[in-house]
Amino acid sequence: MKTLLRLVALALLGALLLSALSLSAPERALSARPTLQPTETAVPLTTPTTVPAPPLLDLPEVDWQDVSAHKKAMKPAFADDVDRFVNANRYFIVASLRFEPDAVFRGAQRVRFTNRTGEALDLIVFRLYPNTPALGGRMTVHHVEVNGTKVEPSLSNLRSVLGVPLPVPLQAGESVELRLDFTLVMTRGLNTSYGRFGYVNDVVSATAWYPTLSVYEPNVGWWTDLPSPQGDPAYTEIGLYDVRLTLPSDLVVATSGVIIETRHNGDGTITYRDVTGPMRDHAFQASRRYMITETEADGTRIVMLHYKDCAEQPTDGTKVAMQYAVQALTIFNATFGEYPYAELVVAQNPTPSGVEFPGIVQIAERAWVQGNRFLEVVIAHEIGHQWFYALVGNNQVSLPWIDESLTSYAEFVYFRAAYADPKVGEAYVDNFQQRYTAYLKRGLPDLPLELPVRSYTGIAYGAIIYTKGPLFYVALEQLLGRETVYAAIAEYFKRHKYGIAVTDDVQRAFEDVAKRDLSAIFNQWVRGSEPRISSSS
Repeated sequence: MKTLLRLVALALLGALLLSALSLSAPERALSARPTLQPTETAVPLTTPTTVPAPPLLDLPEVDWQDVSAHKKAMKPAFADDVDRFVNANRYFIVASLRFEPDAVFRGAQRVRFTNRTGEALDLIVFRLYPNTPALGGRMTVHHVEVNGTKVEPSLSNLRSVLGVPLPVPLQAGESVELRLDFTLVMTRGLNTSYGRFGYVNDVVSATAWYPTLSVYEPNVGWWTDLPSPQGDPAYTEIGLYDVRLTLPSDLVVATSGVIIETRHNGDGTITYRDVTGPMRDHAFQASRRYMITETEADGTRIVMLHYKDCAEQPTDGTKVAMQYAVQALTIFNATFGEYPYAELVVAQNPTPSGVEFPGIVQIAERAWVQGNRFLEVVIAHEIGHQWFYALVGNNQVSLPWIDESLTSYAEFVYFRAAYADPKVGEAYVDNFQQRYTAYLKRGLPDLPLELPVRSYTGIAYGAIIYTKGPLFYVALEQLLGRETVYAAIAEYFKRHKYGIAVTDDVQRAFEDVAKRDLSAIFNQWVRGSEPRISSSS
């Protein structure tokens, strides 16, 4: 989400406000300036807690062939999808969270990795995302085993890349079990990467909180790039997660996946067992400030995780946030293909914008206000990411357009479907065109969409990926018709659900549905290898 919502807050709503006098009543509702709650004053960063190497945790053996628990995280019609991922990346994690006063995680994980690369491997790479400048935490791996034998890993790229040497090369199709014991410190007051990771205002945003398997690319090798702080930091494959998480008993928690067991330990802590279906990452939100409100839509339980200290305020946005979430889920189910998971969490959060994770989205606490269309935009966009990033994955560092541009276009899909008056959707799309035209008139570079995050400097990342990107799909509508575009996106989702996509995959889906060569328009907008016809094409 990130740069998008800063632009939305300042440019989208500001521009719509300027034209509000000429709009109809529904359009004026869409254009209203958002009412934002006062910003809480974050506790200043503390001196980071020093965490010595802890004793090894008790880590039970795992029957990797048994995936029955993971089916509980799926809607019944999709439970059998789990069977396809017995040999996917598998995580069994035992971890605890304590406040000392920083948020300190102590954990251990068994990871089963099956070599699906087609090549023999002598190294397996994990990403320690908290150690990147984008996140600013401190993760230490204290102990590593390969099939029960202790090994010494290597560290590189600011300690964010951990290489685990294999005593014997792992042949294609073979599996190996690894054990990693780790600690993670989130300094109190830490709130980085648009709020995706940190401990601020008594809220723990635990994302990328465990050592995560990297992606091995054929003819390239393990992905080890250092992410740009401007965009999303992760690039991961689908896996199955079984997590045993021990938290102070006064915290309310919501997770990726479904909590299937709860154990009160008698020492002021509770251990939750959380399992997922096939998911790209695991994340959770926890705070003593949270309360839960639930509803159901299309067979999925929607969990609103919101502040109980704000729940009685007349401006509290929980009711309308629920409405927007239900609308977004049902619209995207009907348009793109069905969301397969049993649960979706929408969490009020200190983020200044909104951030997406599989099965859970963070929504700006300041926008959590009744009647705030900024709140509607955030929720529509982040829930759209459940299709494009969570289910259809991509390298978010080198190809951010794959998920962000398509998810921004999903906002157009949402507003067209959510409002009976077609002028509402038209006004929303027109505003993107006005913003993009204004960007070009400033003489700023009209960069292609298919560039890595770090290639877009200044405001170019937002203007190109989040504004030009969705307008590319509007250009496809003008060429092919809206119904064909919707059908092509649904076909793309069907083909690459649970997988990883690149630009050619998007183009092939559109060409197969449209039954025509679309190289020219993809080259003009996406690859930048042919001249643009005009700034408004």
